[in-house]
Formats: sequence, structure tokens, C-alpha cells
Amino acid sequence: MTDPRPGPAPVLEQEWVSLDLETTGLDPRSEAIIEVGAVRFRGDETLDTFSSLVNPGRRLGEFIVAYTGISEADVAAAPRAAEVLPGLSDFVGSAPLVGHNLGFDLGFLEAAGLGLANPSCDTWELAYVLRPAARSYSLGQIAAELGIAHDRPHRALGDAAATARVFAALVREAQDLEADILSELDSLARRAGSPLARVTPGLVRAARAARGARGDGGGQSLGFDVGEIRRRTLTDGALRAARERRTVDPVAVAAALGEGGALARSMPGFEHRAEQEEMARAVAQAINESAAGGNGRLIVEGGTGVGKSLAYLLPAALYALANDARVVISTNTINLQEQLLSKDVPMAASALEAMGVPGAAGLRATQLKGRSNYLCLARLLAMRSGESASEAEARMVSKLLVWLRSTETGDRAELNLGRRPAAEPWGRLSAQGARDCRGVSGACFLRAARERAASSHLVVVNHALLMAHLATDGSILPEHDVLIIDEAHHLEESATKQLGHELSQSALGEHLSAIVGESGVLAEAAAVMASRPASDDRRQTVHQLSENVGRMAPGMRRSLAELLAGAGRMAREASADGGGRELRVTAATRSQPAWSELETAWERADVSLVELGNALAVLGAALEDADGAGPEALSGLAGSTGELARANDEIRIRLRGFFPHPEPETVYWISAGRQAARRPADVVLGSAPLSVGEILEEAVYSRTGAVVLTSATLAADGSLEHLVDRTGFDHARHLIVGSPFDYERSALVCLPDDVPEPSSPAYQETLERAIVDAAAAAGGRTMALFTSYASLQRADRAIRPELKRRGIEVRAQGADGTPHRIVARFLDDPRSVILGTSSFWEGVDLSGESLQVLVVARLPFAVPTDPIVAARSELFEDAFRGYHVPQAVLRLRQGFGRLIRTGTDRGVAVIMDRRIVSKSYGRSFVRSLPPARRAQMPLSEVPVAIGRFLGTRR
Repeated sequence: MTDPRPGPAPVLEQEWVSLDLETTGLDPRSEAIIEVGAVRFRGDETLDTFSSLVNPGRRLGEFIVAYTGISEADVAAAPRAAEVLPGLSDFVGSAPLVGHNLGFDLGFLEAAGLGLANPSCDTWELAYVLRPAARSYSLGQIAAELGIAHDRPHRALGDAAATARVFAALVREAQDLEADILSELDSLARRAGSPLARVTPGLVRAARAARGARGDGGGQSLGFDVGEIRRRTLTDGALRAARERRTVDPVAVAAALGEGGALARSMPGFEHRAEQEEMARAVAQAINESAAGGNGRLIVEGGTGVGKSLAYLLPAALYALANDARVVISTNTINLQEQLLSKDVPMAASALEAMGVPGAAGLRATQLKGRSNYLCLARLLAMRSGESASEAEARMVSKLLVWLRSTETGDRAELNLGRRPAAEPWGRLSAQGARDCRGVSGACFLRAARERAASSHLVVVNHALLMAHLATDGSILPEHDVLIIDEAHHLEESATKQLGHELSQSALGEHLSAIVGESGVLAEAAAVMASRPASDDRRQTVHQLSENVGRMAPGMRRSLAELLAGAGRMAREASADGGGRELRVTAATRSQPAWSELETAWERADVSLVELGNALAVLGAALEDADGAGPEALSGLAGSTGELARANDEIRIRLRGFFPHPEPETVYWISAGRQAARRPADVVLGSAPLSVGEILEEAVYSRTGAVVLTSATLAADGSLEHLVDRTGFDHARHLIVGSPFDYERSALVCLPDDVPEPSSPAYQETLERAIVDAAAAAGGRTMALFTSYASLQRADRAIRPELKRRGIEVRAQGADGTPHRIVARFLDDPRSVILGTSSFWEGVDLSGESLQVLVVARLPFAVPTDPIVAARSELFEDAFRGYHVPQAVLRLRQGFGRLIRTGTDRGVAVIMDRRIVSKSYGRSFVRSLPPARRAQMPLSEVPVAIGRFLGTRR
């Protein structure tokens, strides 16, 4: 079948002009063009080029000079934009344009007086759709993935030439897609007015002609092959646990980890560690105690370098294979989950095979995630069917249709969704909002993930999912005999977060937008039902019910806005300066007259919530009945509407608990940011359990056979009691196995004793000077850890210019990209300084010679006015020593762990808080650090000590 519509010549046979600019900055209203480059091309053939430097009429910033290689002298002699742009206009003519983030370039041209209305296509758009899992959508990364040389990056003509070649390569990739998928992409692009509509019609024609010539018909009526997805997601049957539990031989486990053992034979470069053997024996004993009917509880700290993952994986896998049973391993970070599945589990499996363990080759492990991580096919169909799809939604659906040709998991981790607004539609496509969804013709990624978990010996999850399992009374994870909680120092925090609740002004706005917004359920229902005859009774019913919901939504929006505005005023008025703060809601708070006004506002909001929730439930039932017109899309839409009705009920329940019926043993607070001129501050109503220990005991520990809590940092001042108290992990065996590293040789801890107190006005300047001097002594290779983002920002402004003059770059959290990007750039160029806050205190691996100096700005005490911290402090007679100091000790240990990551690392830690030497509690911090050399000295001697220890100064 051929497309009857007239259309352009095949894409690669047309002439295009690729365009790129270099500029002084990002905002066309205040910045200027410094270079223009354009390439006229057809396919891979370059027909002509245009290039010119442009005098911006201002000085170039240091960053732009370094980024582009264009100097002041280069642009000083160049013509102004008014002289260059007419030539560019003549060169472009009426040809269609190509660019990478083309809107950026066109915006600058328009600001400079040249408005180009030519048809256009953006290679960023093409790559985003056609390469769903690309590591990055930068021009350089896409060119590298396609094997395209990019000779002069960040120069206009070089970028324009690379863009032309990338465009041709991506079009050829698109031509290999099935004709029906291309037809879907074309339909989505045209409906949303996407720039891709410039190329998709020609691609459809070419694909249909090619398939027709080969007799290849296609036939994917949904835009994806449901049968193929079902085949890809098939799993083995669930495990059938043995009736009588077999135990694990601790001696065999230790032997496998010993010198010349199974792990040494199967793992090149294996290093024997006695501490790893000791921990593995303890884990095996805990599992055996549980199998024999005991409590099987173990809390074990395995210091850095112990290899604790293998120490618990080996006995756990042995037990799972011997009994066809299941072990759940919970971690806090994605990085550790990925390490377990990609590295540690395969190593354990190889060791088991070397031991001759029956069935070792069949050891199955999987990762199970929360609902929001999996694509819901029914919701995808509902969005795909909507006539009013936005450009962002059309782009996302197109990307997912390409991805569905290969994914076996439907897990968003396989995708590069980019930043907002590109990633925004995922929230409306994930299984998070599809609890009643039955899948599409039997295909469902969430159900497949849970079936994989049921058929696996080892199931890796995160703490959030473990807590969600707790909150849903055990309905998420499959039954398991053994639970291992790694990174257990985060357990209390994770339980507090997951068992608590926050209702924010922005989240409530999103809830209403999901109902009545441009892409909300009402708009989707109207689009899907539009294909039914106007006389259809069910269409009329859905229309009337939708109108009813639409009439109620504005009233609810007003009543909630009034409630939250009142709460925000109350929180701000409670602060000394009327600015942003968190107000803990206590009995005294509830006795104030202002609280009575809030409860009156709550009563009005509660009535609105009840009415809207009932209307949504009726509309969902009507959509469920309206079969016959796009049943797959309607099924997803009915599920979404039902989920919104439940969310509405959940909001109502939370507000009732917050206002008239507070729960005992629960902390409540109002968070209200400082009002801004252009943007109102978000208001949050929060609640959390005062203590999580009893909840964890009842819902987690007592329901599992063996439970192991482990981490590299669990002990405070040599004791595990603080963590036990915070997590309720009673009646457990305690074990601390030290690190195998020789800290006496590898690390020096400098304790300056003449630093001003952190509260002193002179402290910040002293800290900044110390960072500069330490970085200079080490030649960069330095990270400074802050407890305050404001202090970090001040330090960044103060030290960046001086370190730049010394040839040392500063990579500051918040100013220089994501933590991942900052770490990557630091590893590429260690002659740098990282300034980091919370996310850099742990989970950052800078092993080797990249990081050699760690500066700790202040002892990491929690903010005492934080509502949860304040409420929990009240449980102690001496809250400072019983609660605050142990918490801060653990945090300091985590920060120190960034310095020495392997047995060959060397480094110096400088603790810039004199309280560690001037206060009696400082000894707890010093004793809790690894047994490195310690040196108390004046601050002026620290750079010399760094140079001598690292060998950079004699």
C-alpha cells in the first residue's frame, strides 16, 4: 500500500542547511553571537559552507574563551552581526534547516534581527526518539556513538558539519524501523506539531515502499508487538522451597574466601582478607540459626575494603540454592544495587561453581523496583490515542515505541529521559498510577518484574521498596527466608521518609492538573470517546460525568489554596524574620487562635475532596463500562481515573490526620519557604513516625527468618548500640570487623587547633584560606565537605578566582552540574577541587590518586530545629550526647570513607572544626575514625604536613 498524500522527495535526497552558532552566553536577550557556521548538504555530500566570526561588542568571559578557543583578538577584528547575517540569510535561502537544539540558534538569530521561518528538523529530537538509551544527547556524544568524527567541537562550522553527518546517520537508522512504527511516529509528530513532522512522512513512504518491494507487511496495530513483549517477559516458574531447611556450612564458606579458595580460583587478582572470612562465617551462622528455629539476627559493620558484599552473598546464595529459597537484599543506593547485580553476584556464582555446588550455574538474581519505574502499556495506549497530545508527550510516546522493540523489562533505568520538561510525561505513563490495570492483551512489565522476583534466588531491592512492602502489609515482595539490609545506616531515615507523608502545594496542583489539565484524564476521556457515535448513550454518560468533575475541580483548588496559604502564613509568622522555616506542630500550636482558622479552612477543603472523589469514582466506573471504542486505551484510562480517586481519598485521609485527628507518636510540621516576587513559596504539610523501631520489629524483623544489618559505618565510639536503638533491632548478635587497610601508613588526620569556632564571623574566611592552601599543597586532588549549602556557595565565590590563577579548577555542587558530572570531570582532571554537601558525604568513589586531601568544614551535626530531630531529641535525658553526637559521628565516618578506598590509596583529612580538640565530646569523633596517624597542629602548618605526607613537598 502506498501513501496517497503528496510529499517531499526522500529525506536524504533533499538539500538541507545545517546551522550552528557560538555565543557569549545562553540568553539571547542579554548575550551575543560570536561565530556563525552553516553547511549545505545532501545526504553525506557537502555542497557548500558558510562561516564567519562575529564581533559581539563586548569582552568574552574566561569560560567562553576556554570552551570555544575563540579569543578576544579573534572577534575584535571580525564584522558585527548586522554585516554577517544578510550573507547567512542568502546562503540559507528557502532550504529546510537542521540543527542540534536548533531553537537555541534560531532564538539568537531572531534577537539579532534575522528571523528564519524555514521548515526545520532538530537532531536532538531525532536522537532522543531513535536512541532511547543514549548516554547523553549532546552533539559530541551522539556523534561518537554513531562513529562520526567531530574535528572542531564548539566551533560553529565544525559543529554544523558534525550535525549534518549526524542527521544523515539518524535518518538511515530511522529507515530501518518497521513501516507501522514510522507511521505512528509520523502521526504523533503531526498531531503535536513536532519538528520531526518535517522528516517522518518521507521516512514512512520509503519504508512502505521498501517493505512492499520485499513483501514485508508489518501489522502492528497498537504501535508495538504485544505478543513479542509477552514472549520477552516470560519467566521461569516460582521457586518451590524445600520442606526441610538445609543449613550452610560456615567452614566451607570461609574456605571459599580463604587463600587458594574457590573465589581465588575464579576471580583474577583476588586478595584474601581475614575480616571477610569472619563476616561470612557470622552471616552463615545467622542463617543457620534461623533455619533451626532461632532468631537469626546479626548486625555487622564491615569496614572499607572488607568486601562485605561477597561476605554475605556467598552464604546467602548457598542457602538459596540448597533450599530453592529466596533471599532479599535491600540497599539504599542504585549504585550498590547495580554493583551487586553486575559484579558481585556473578563473582559469587563463579565461586559456587568452583566449589562444585549443585545448581550453581542456575543461580538466578533480579532487581525489583517500585511501580513508578515500570512502563504501563495501557497508559501508553491512552496517551497515544489522545488527540491533544503535547509536543513533550508525543516525543515521549515516540521514544517509547522505539524502545519497546527491544526492552525486556520496561524499566525506565534503560532510558535516558533527559531533564524536564522532556522527562515529565513519564509520571503519567508509569505503573505508579495504574493499580487496577490489567495490562494490554496479557502484557504487563510490572507483573513480569514481580514474576521474575518470584522465580529468583536473590532479589535486590532498595530501602524505599522494602518500606513500601511494609506499608502495604507485605504485598510487594515475594516470600523470603533471609533479609539482608546493606547500607543499614540509612534504615531509620528511609523508614521515616517512606512511613511519613508530605502534602505539598505543588503536588496538590499536579493532582488537579492530572484530572482537569490539558493532558488530564478529562481531556484524555474526551479524546478517546470522540470516535464513538454522538448518539451513543455511554459517550453521553462519560461526557456528563466529565463535566461534573470539571465543575467541581475549581472549588477544590480554591479551598486547598486557602488552607495551604493559611498554613504558610502561620509558619512564616512563627519565624523571627518572617522568612521561610519549618514549624513543628505541637499541642501548643494547636491551641492557638490561628489554628482554629486553619481547621475551618480544612472543613471546607474536606467537603470539596469528598465530592470530587465520589465524582471521580463514578467517572472511572463509566469508563470501565464504555467498551467497544479503543478498549485497550479505555482500560488504561479507567485505571488512571480510579487511581486519581484513590489519591484524592488519600489526600483527604492525610489532611484529617493533620488537622482534627492527629495520630499519637507522630511528628507533624508545616514547611513554608520564603516568599519570592515572581513565584509563591511552596507550602508542605508533613508527618512522620516519632520512632520506627517498633514498626520495623513488627512488620519486618519478626516476619523474616534471618535478618542481617550491615554497612561500612554502623558504630559510634566503637559501639553498635546507637543504631540498634534507632532501628529497634534487638536480640541480635553484634560484630565489628575492621578494615584490612593499613591506615597508619596510608592516612593522616590533621586537627588544626587554632581555627575560629564555627559560629565566629572569622570562621568562613579561615575555611576558605585553608581550602586554597590545601589544594595548592596537593596540586588539586582535594574535596571539601560542607554541612551548609550557603557556606559552600560563599566559599566557591571566594576561592574560584585564586585557584583558577594557580591552574586548579573548582567543581562546586549546584554550580557545575550534577554530582555524577562533577565526579566524572574530577576524575578526568584531578587538578581540581570539589566543593560538596550532603550527596558527597557518601557514595562517591574517587579511589587512586585522584583524591588525596579531604577537608571537612564542620562536624556534621543535624539541624536541631528540624521537626523530626527536635521531637526525637526529646526522648533523651541528654539529647546532645545520646542522640546528636552519635549521629554526627556516623556522618563524619562516612565522609572520611571518601578518602581511602583501596589498599594503595594515600590521603590527608583536615577537620576544620576545633570542637573536635577543644570539647570533651570531640574524643568520640577521634576514636571513631580509622586508626590513621593523627596530628594536632596550628593551621599554618597543615599545608606543609600535606606536602610531606603526600611527597609533593620536601
